[in-house]
Amino acid sequence: MKRQLALMIAVCAGAALAHIGTSAMPFQIGALMDGTGRTAAQAGAFGFVEVGALSLAMILVSARADKLPTRLLALAGGVLTTAANIGLYLASSLPIQLLFGLGAGFGYGTIFAATVTAAAATEIPDRIYAIGNGGALLLIVAFMAAIPFGTAHLGALGVFGSLAVLVTLCSPLLLGLRRAQLPVLTHLSAWRTPGAAGLLFSWMAVSLGTTALYAFLERIGRSIHLSPADIAWTLSSGVFVGVAGTGAAAALAGRINRRHALIVGMTGSGLSCLILGFATDLFWFATGIFVYWIFYMFLYSYLLGTAAVLDPSGRVGTLGGGLERLGYALGAAAGGVLAEHASYSSTGILGFAGCALGLAFGFPSLFRALRVRPGGIKGLQASEAGR
Repeated sequence: MKRQLALMIAVCAGAALAHIGTSAMPFQIGALMDGTGRTAAQAGAFGFVEVGALSLAMILVSARADKLPTRLLALAGGVLTTAANIGLYLASSLPIQLLFGLGAGFGYGTIFAATVTAAAATEIPDRIYAIGNGGALLLIVAFMAAIPFGTAHLGALGVFGSLAVLVTLCSPLLLGLRRAQLPVLTHLSAWRTPGAAGLLFSWMAVSLGTTALYAFLERIGRSIHLSPADIAWTLSSGVFVGVAGTGAAAALAGRINRRHALIVGMTGSGLSCLILGFATDLFWFATGIFVYWIFYMFLYSYLLGTAAVLDPSGRVGTLGGGLERLGYALGAAAGGVLAEHASYSSTGILGFAGCALGLAFGFPSLFRALRVRPGGIKGLQASEAGR
């Protein structure tokens, strides 16, 4: 019981640290532009490098996730992230900033990989991930509230100093990322694991589509003449509402059909994109954001849990997390093109299309694998043992 509680706390901390880099990206972009005179394009390049490095780190780690010690991996990521953010706080030239951005991204990705891997072999991974994601949301809100305070005391680049302090304070909690005993059969690669290709395709499709919309929510609010206060309140409230999605996933884990849960989560996420893309006033804008956070966080917990069922070594889940971040980077770029050359409504359509593609082309092969072998590699091990 103590070990499971320590794991839950560690997953909360690990998920929060893994996502704080992207959550605080607007603060980092603003700091680079205001503190060191970077242009919007140069600051955007920094964002792409950091998120791209996070994605690459997870994809690389996924190949050996079953062999790497999770606690050591997480602590190494914490040290790298802290050092990189200290470097960003002190750096002034663009090449050095990009280099440290690369290091920070690798650090965040390594922490994320260790977090996903540690919980993958648990008995009900959906519940662990759901509780961890809910706690991570609350921690991220606290982190985001602390960043302006740090900036006020540390100067224009204080966001990087604040991130270094936050990572340092939370890193000891990562010691709880102890992986459960792995099954014997983990010889399949992440892509060759039955059902994994469909899951990974759906995961990246929904990430790319919804990010294309979410990256421009502030602009969508402006386009329908909402006040900055209303936009800020709605966006921040959405994070708290998202805890309801993770809470529902935790409560229903092991009690409902996994396929039904994935369909509900994907459908709700897609509908939220249409609501936001075609919102005309504060009511529909807020409704779209709340629906998005509830269903996306519900879906996200089940995507991680399903990856763990397919492969409890954590390789599929780690690769999925890396592809999700890659979708995040590509989605922001795609959303920018659509917003500039079409309309904000088109970003909502793209978000819906990403979810629809996952439903139509990714889930069928995943569901076939789940029907044939509901226990994933665990089920394969049991069938092999019974021969």
